[in-house]
Amino acid sequence: MAQHDYNIEDQNGFDFLVDLNNALSAIVTNNAGSFEPNPTFAHMLWFDKNNDLMKVRNEANSAWVIVAKKDGSGWTPYRQGTALGTASVQPDNRYAHRSNNLSDLGSATTARANLGLGSAALMVDSANADLAVDPNAAARRGLVAAAIAATQEGPYVGLAANLVAGGLGSLVFAYSTGGDVAFGGTVAGSALRPVGAARSVGGGGGSSLVAVLASGSALTGTWTCLGYFDSTETDPDQVPVGPVTITIQGATLWQRTL
Repeated sequence: MAQHDYNIEDQNGFDFLVDLNNALSAIVTNNAGSFEPNPTFAHMLWFDKNNDLMKVRNEANSAWVIVAKKDGSGWTPYRQGTALGTASVQPDNRYAHRSNNLSDLGSATTARANLGLGSAALMVDSANADLAVDPNAAARRGLVAAAIAATQEGPYVGLAANLVAGGLGSLVFAYSTGGDVAFGGTVAGSALRPVGAARSVGGGGGSSLVAVLASGSALTGTWTCLGYFDSTETDPDQVPVGPVTITIQGATLWQRTL
């Protein structure tokens, strides 16, 4: 490792040979040294031994620009004098696909916010009102939507196959324990009970009939009503049986959105 002024003076044969070899040594070692070369030239390379930095002289020959840092046996690249970080040297499994979870992105709510998806909307199109407010956010959501669609055999074909029952985006037919819910309303999963068909009709001495749906356990998360949930309906004026009360338990379709 050496440095040279790159001026081969008129001198005797032996001194000329030594001077030339010193200049070639400086070139082949990128002018390595603890101090910057003197003089400097535009586009000149210099390995700064004090800081383990490879630098190049700018075109105006007025400053050094860092291009890389030597880290042990490897190098960290720089762009415009700023380290690019360690993204390029992460192990192959750092970004490996993990099915049916958002663990790398945090909670579902945080992940949706980071992706620009908002709290409810899953997709975005050119008619979305926030294009005029934040076109970049809308564009990000559009890219996410396009990426999802591109992974399917056709637009969204097969997407449901990747859903887990009770997971984000899944559907359920259920009743709510908290009263009426209009289309688009949301309820906590703890208030929902998945149901099937009516499993029994019970009576009370000829004075009442109750149609009861077969139901499961409470759910988790937050669910959006895709129909209209009408709480238990009762009609006390049925004929020809007489003053018989008929009670029917309601249910509708829901989708988990959080």
